[in-house]
Amino acid sequence: MGLFVGYLAYRHGKKKAERRAHRNAEWETETDLECDFCGYVESQHDDEGRCPSYT
Repeated sequence: MGLFVGYLAYRHGKKKAERRAHRNAEWETETDLECDFCGYVESQHDDEGRCPSYT
């Protein structure tokens, strides 16, 4: 019975790690896109896609 419980714990941990990695990969692709022209993250641009000017 101990091996079966160990297997279930291993499988649970493996699935949890896969879900966490998938969630982090989605988050990184959404927030880490940088503009080729100014170097700022795409979320800092306005709705029309213009680069920000912090002066």
